[in-house]
Amino acid sequence: MPWSVCTLACLRSLTNHLYLNFLKNPFLIALVLFSTVSVAQGRQPLKGKVVSGFDDLEGIYVINRSTETTVITTRGGYFTINAQPNDTLVFSALQFEAKDVLVTERELGDNLVFVPLKTRTRELEEVVINDYKHLNAESLGLVPKGQTRYTPAEKKLATASKWKMNPLGLDPLINMFSGRTAMLQKAKETENKEALIEKMRYLYSEEDIVTLFKIPQEYVSGFLFYIVENKYFVKAMKEESEERIKFMLNGLAVKYLELTDNEK
Repeated sequence: MPWSVCTLACLRSLTNHLYLNFLKNPFLIALVLFSTVSVAQGRQPLKGKVVSGFDDLEGIYVINRSTETTVITTRGGYFTINAQPNDTLVFSALQFEAKDVLVTERELGDNLVFVPLKTRTRELEEVVINDYKHLNAESLGLVPKGQTRYTPAEKKLATASKWKMNPLGLDPLINMFSGRTAMLQKAKETENKEALIEKMRYLYSEEDIVTLFKIPQEYVSGFLFYIVENKYFVKAMKEESEERIKFMLNGLAVKYLELTDNEK
Protein backbone atom coordinates (compact mmCIF):
# COMPACT_ATOMS: atom_id res chain seq x y z
CA MET A 1 0.00 0.00 0.00
CA PRO A 2 1.48 3.37 -0.99
CA TRP A 3 2.44 5.78 1.86
CA SER A 4 -0.12 8.46 0.96
CA VAL A 5 -2.95 5.92 0.90
CA CYS A 6 -1.83 4.55 4.28
CA THR A 7 -1.71 8.02 5.78
CA LEU A 8 -5.18 8.84 4.51
CA ALA A 9 -6.56 5.59 5.88
CA CYS A 10 -4.97 6.24 9.29
CA LEU A 11 -6.41 9.77 9.46
CA ARG A 12 -9.86 8.50 8.53
CA SER A 13 -9.68 5.83 11.20
CA LEU A 14 -8.58 8.40 13.80
CA THR A 15 -11.38 10.78 12.85
CA ASN A 16 -13.98 8.04 13.16
CA HIS A 17 -12.57 7.11 16.53
CA LEU A 18 -12.74 10.69 17.84
CA TYR A 19 -16.26 11.17 16.47
CA LEU A 20 -17.50 8.01 18.22
CA ASN A 21 -15.92 9.13 21.49
CA PHE A 22 -17.51 12.58 21.09
CA LEU A 23 -20.96 11.05 20.64
CA LYS A 24 -20.45 8.99 23.78
CA ASN A 25 -19.54 12.07 25.89
CA PRO A 26 -22.60 14.23 26.77
CA PHE A 27 -20.41 16.89 28.39
CA LEU A 28 -18.56 17.58 25.15
CA ILE A 29 -21.84 17.78 23.24
CA ALA A 30 -23.26 20.29 25.74
CA LEU A 31 -20.09 22.37 25.63
CA VAL A 32 -20.19 22.63 21.85
CA LEU A 33 -23.89 23.52 21.84
CA PHE A 34 -23.38 26.17 24.55
CA SER A 35 -20.51 27.73 22.63
CA THR A 36 -22.57 27.77 19.43
CA VAL A 37 -25.53 29.45 21.15
CA SER A 38 -23.26 31.97 22.89
CA VAL A 39 -21.68 32.97 19.60
CA ALA A 40 -25.06 33.26 17.88
CA GLN A 41 -26.70 35.13 20.76
CA GLY A 42 -23.88 37.18 22.28
CA ARG A 43 -24.83 39.99 24.72
CA GLN A 44 -25.20 43.41 23.22
CA PRO A 45 -25.06 46.89 24.78
CA LEU A 46 -28.50 47.85 26.05
CA LYS A 47 -28.96 51.61 26.36
CA GLY A 48 -31.58 53.01 28.67
CA LYS A 49 -32.78 55.86 30.86
CA VAL A 50 -34.41 55.83 34.26
CA VAL A 51 -37.45 58.12 34.55
CA SER A 52 -39.15 59.34 37.72
CA GLY A 53 -40.67 62.38 39.36
CA PHE A 54 -37.56 62.49 41.54
CA ASP A 55 -34.96 64.94 40.23
CA ASP A 56 -31.76 63.12 41.21
CA LEU A 57 -31.43 60.11 38.86
CA GLU A 58 -27.66 59.72 39.11
CA GLY A 59 -26.02 56.83 40.99
CA ILE A 60 -28.77 54.21 40.59
CA TYR A 61 -27.45 50.64 40.42
CA VAL A 62 -28.33 48.59 37.33
CA ILE A 63 -27.48 44.91 37.84
CA ASN A 64 -27.64 42.13 35.24
CA ARG A 65 -28.65 39.24 37.45
CA SER A 66 -27.67 36.72 34.76
CA THR A 67 -24.04 37.87 34.52
CA GLU A 68 -23.76 39.65 37.89
CA THR A 69 -22.36 42.72 36.17
CA THR A 70 -23.23 46.16 37.55
CA VAL A 71 -23.28 49.67 36.13
CA ILE A 72 -24.37 52.99 37.68
CA THR A 73 -26.61 55.57 36.02
CA THR A 74 -25.03 58.85 35.00
CA ARG A 75 -26.50 62.33 35.31
CA GLY A 76 -30.05 62.31 33.98
CA GLY A 77 -30.50 58.57 34.67
CA TYR A 78 -28.73 57.21 31.57
CA PHE A 79 -27.02 53.78 31.55
CA THR A 80 -25.52 51.17 29.21
CA ILE A 81 -25.19 47.50 30.13
CA ASN A 82 -24.51 44.31 28.16
CA ALA A 83 -27.54 42.04 27.98
CA GLN A 84 -29.39 39.52 25.87
CA PRO A 85 -32.97 38.23 25.73
CA ASN A 86 -34.19 36.62 28.98
CA ASP A 87 -31.60 38.44 31.11
CA THR A 88 -33.05 40.13 34.19
CA LEU A 89 -31.96 43.67 35.06
CA VAL A 90 -32.37 44.89 38.63
CA PHE A 91 -32.64 48.62 39.38
CA SER A 92 -31.82 49.57 42.94
CA ALA A 93 -31.33 52.82 44.91
CA LEU A 94 -32.20 54.09 48.39
CA GLN A 95 -34.71 56.64 47.12
CA PHE A 96 -36.54 54.23 44.78
CA GLU A 97 -38.39 50.94 45.06
CA ALA A 98 -36.35 48.07 43.56
CA LYS A 99 -37.51 46.96 40.13
CA ASP A 100 -36.80 43.89 37.94
CA VAL A 101 -36.94 44.18 34.15
CA LEU A 102 -36.88 41.14 31.85
CA VAL A 103 -34.91 41.87 28.67
CA THR A 104 -36.61 40.97 25.37
CA GLU A 105 -35.58 41.31 21.74
CA ARG A 106 -37.47 44.58 21.59
CA GLU A 107 -35.24 46.23 24.22
CA LEU A 108 -32.03 45.38 22.34
CA GLY A 109 -30.87 47.58 19.48
CA ASP A 110 -30.40 51.26 18.92
CA ASN A 111 -33.61 52.33 20.68
CA LEU A 112 -33.36 53.91 24.11
CA VAL A 113 -35.17 51.91 26.81
CA PHE A 114 -37.09 53.95 29.38
CA VAL A 115 -37.44 52.40 32.84
CA PRO A 116 -39.91 54.13 35.20
CA LEU A 117 -39.13 53.90 38.92
CA LYS A 118 -41.37 54.63 41.90
CA THR A 119 -40.13 56.84 44.71
CA ARG A 120 -39.75 54.96 47.97
CA THR A 121 -42.03 56.26 50.73
CA ARG A 122 -40.98 56.06 54.36
CA GLU A 123 -43.47 56.20 57.20
CA LEU A 124 -42.37 57.72 60.50
CA GLU A 125 -43.42 55.69 63.51
CA GLU A 126 -43.99 58.72 65.74
CA VAL A 127 -43.49 62.46 65.56
CA VAL A 128 -43.12 64.34 68.84
CA ILE A 129 -43.60 68.10 68.73
CA ASN A 130 -42.47 69.98 71.80
CA ASP A 131 -44.39 73.13 72.67
CA TYR A 132 -41.94 75.92 73.45
CA LYS A 133 -44.53 78.71 73.63
CA HIS A 134 -43.66 79.26 77.28
CA LEU A 135 -40.13 80.26 76.28
CA ASN A 136 -39.88 83.99 75.71
CA ALA A 137 -37.70 86.92 76.70
CA GLU A 138 -39.40 87.16 80.11
CA SER A 139 -39.11 83.45 81.02
CA LEU A 140 -35.45 83.49 80.01
CA GLY A 141 -34.80 86.50 82.24
CA LEU A 142 -33.79 88.78 79.38
CA VAL A 143 -36.39 91.44 80.25
CA PRO A 144 -38.34 92.14 83.48
CA LYS A 145 -41.68 90.39 83.85
CA GLY A 146 -44.78 92.41 82.98
CA GLN A 147 -42.84 94.89 80.85
CA THR A 148 -44.99 96.71 78.31
CA ARG A 149 -44.25 95.86 74.69
CA TYR A 150 -44.31 98.66 72.15
CA THR A 151 -44.56 98.89 68.41
CA PRO A 152 -42.09 101.37 66.81
CA ALA A 153 -44.69 104.16 66.75
CA GLU A 154 -45.84 103.39 70.32
CA LYS A 155 -42.27 103.47 71.56
CA LYS A 156 -41.65 106.89 70.01
CA LEU A 157 -44.86 108.21 71.55
CA ALA A 158 -44.06 106.76 74.99
CA THR A 159 -40.55 108.19 74.89
CA ALA A 160 -41.88 111.60 73.95
CA SER A 161 -44.81 111.74 76.40
CA LYS A 162 -44.09 109.62 79.50
CA TRP A 163 -41.87 110.76 82.35
CA LYS A 164 -41.02 107.13 83.17
CA MET A 165 -39.31 106.84 79.81
CA ASN A 166 -37.38 110.10 80.42
CA PRO A 167 -36.60 110.25 84.15
CA LEU A 168 -33.80 112.78 83.74
CA GLY A 169 -35.15 114.94 80.90
CA LEU A 170 -37.84 117.46 80.10
CA ASP A 171 -38.82 115.86 76.78
CA PRO A 172 -42.48 115.12 77.70
CA LEU A 173 -43.16 118.72 78.69
CA ILE A 174 -41.37 120.19 75.66
CA ASN A 175 -43.04 117.76 73.27
CA MET A 176 -46.47 118.54 74.66
CA PHE A 177 -46.15 122.28 73.98
CA SER A 178 -44.37 121.86 70.64
CA GLY A 179 -47.06 119.56 69.27
CA ARG A 180 -44.66 116.65 68.74
CA THR A 181 -46.63 114.44 71.13
CA ALA A 182 -49.84 114.98 69.17
CA MET A 183 -48.01 114.21 65.93
CA LEU A 184 -46.61 111.00 67.38
CA GLN A 185 -50.07 110.07 68.70
CA LYS A 186 -51.43 110.32 65.16
CA ALA A 187 -48.51 108.25 63.85
CA LYS A 188 -49.33 105.58 66.42
CA GLU A 189 -53.01 105.55 65.41
CA THR A 190 -52.06 105.33 61.73
CA GLU A 191 -49.74 102.43 62.46
CA ASN A 192 -52.50 100.60 64.33
CA LYS A 193 -54.93 101.13 61.44
CA GLU A 194 -52.41 99.89 58.89
CA ALA A 195 -51.84 96.80 61.04
CA LEU A 196 -55.60 96.15 61.14
CA ILE A 197 -55.87 96.54 57.37
CA GLU A 198 -53.08 94.02 56.89
CA LYS A 199 -54.84 91.65 59.26
CA MET A 200 -58.07 92.07 57.29
CA ARG A 201 -56.27 91.31 54.03
CA TYR A 202 -54.99 88.14 55.69
CA LEU A 203 -58.48 87.10 56.83
CA TYR A 204 -60.28 88.08 53.61
CA SER A 205 -58.85 88.29 50.13
CA GLU A 206 -59.97 91.03 47.75
CA GLU A 207 -62.12 88.44 45.95
CA ASP A 208 -63.74 87.45 49.28
CA ILE A 209 -64.65 91.05 50.04
CA VAL A 210 -66.21 91.47 46.60
CA THR A 211 -68.13 88.17 46.80
CA LEU A 212 -69.19 88.10 50.45
CA PHE A 213 -69.89 91.79 51.12
CA LYS A 214 -70.80 92.97 47.60
CA ILE A 215 -68.13 95.67 47.57
CA PRO A 216 -67.11 96.68 44.00
CA GLN A 217 -63.49 95.80 43.33
CA GLU A 218 -62.45 99.43 42.78
CA TYR A 219 -63.83 100.33 46.26
CA VAL A 220 -62.15 97.52 48.26
CA SER A 221 -59.22 99.65 49.49
CA GLY A 222 -61.54 102.47 50.51
CA PHE A 223 -63.78 100.01 52.36
CA LEU A 224 -60.81 98.74 54.38
CA PHE A 225 -59.88 102.27 55.45
CA TYR A 226 -63.53 102.90 56.31
CA ILE A 227 -63.98 99.90 58.63
CA VAL A 228 -60.79 100.49 60.65
CA GLU A 229 -62.21 103.89 61.64
CA ASN A 230 -65.06 102.13 63.45
CA LYS A 231 -64.10 101.64 67.11
CA TYR A 232 -66.53 98.74 67.59
CA PHE A 233 -65.06 96.89 64.65
CA VAL A 234 -61.54 97.59 65.96
CA LYS A 235 -62.56 96.11 69.33
CA ALA A 236 -63.96 92.99 67.62
CA MET A 237 -60.70 92.58 65.70
CA LYS A 238 -58.68 92.83 68.92
CA GLU A 239 -60.92 90.24 70.58
CA GLU A 240 -60.57 88.05 67.47
CA SER A 241 -64.29 87.26 67.52
CA GLU A 242 -64.78 85.77 64.05
CA GLU A 243 -68.58 85.70 64.15
CA ARG A 244 -68.80 89.27 65.41
CA ILE A 245 -66.27 90.46 62.80
CA LYS A 246 -68.27 88.94 59.97
CA PHE A 247 -71.55 90.31 61.35
CA MET A 248 -70.12 93.82 61.63
CA LEU A 249 -68.57 93.63 58.16
CA ASN A 250 -71.98 92.95 56.64
CA GLY A 251 -73.46 95.99 58.38
CA LEU A 252 -70.51 98.25 57.58
CA ALA A 253 -70.57 97.13 53.94
CA VAL A 254 -74.22 98.27 53.62
CA LYS A 255 -73.41 101.68 55.15
CA TYR A 256 -70.31 102.09 52.98
CA LEU A 257 -72.23 101.31 49.79
CA GLU A 258 -74.87 103.90 50.82
CA LEU A 259 -72.12 106.50 51.25
CA THR A 260 -70.62 105.75 47.85
CA ASP A 261 -74.09 105.95 46.23
CA ASN A 262 -74.72 109.35 47.86
CA GLU A 263 -71.38 110.66 46.63
CA LYS A 264 -72.35 109.75 43.09
